[in-house]
Amino acid sequence: MVDQRERRPRRGTALVAGWLGVLVGVAGIGVGTATAALRAVGRELDLDYVGAGIVGGLGVVYLLGAVLLLRRRMLGRRALLTVAAVMAGATSLVIVLNGASHGWRFGPLDFWLVLNVVILALSLSEPTRRWTTTR
Repeated sequence: MVDQRERRPRRGTALVAGWLGVLVGVAGIGVGTATAALRAVGRELDLDYVGAGIVGGLGVVYLLGAVLLLRRRMLGRRALLTVAAVMAGATSLVIVLNGASHGWRFGPLDFWLVLNVVILALSLSEPTRRWTTTR
């Protein structure tokens, strides 16, 4: 006899991905806004307005996908999956190209890659019965 708990997927995995997406989204919007505000005041930063717009825009996509995922919408799950997969792929490419030319070392991009892979893996978890009945 198979226990029912063994067949059901874990309930919190997609919700953890949603909350990580909220964290990344709010951080992206905050960094983009702060960078644009500091540059408008006249402070010289490495990130320009275009970079701040890209970071803020990605933050909006992460936040939108995460909020929809937390509301148990499949569109949010797909949005978070897509943005995390694209960012993980782009970050992997940058890490490989940078490591090949400048040497391999651990840095912030590695943390960003791990965070996106975790969001991607948790977003891929199967929806629970409760999830599918509420959507």
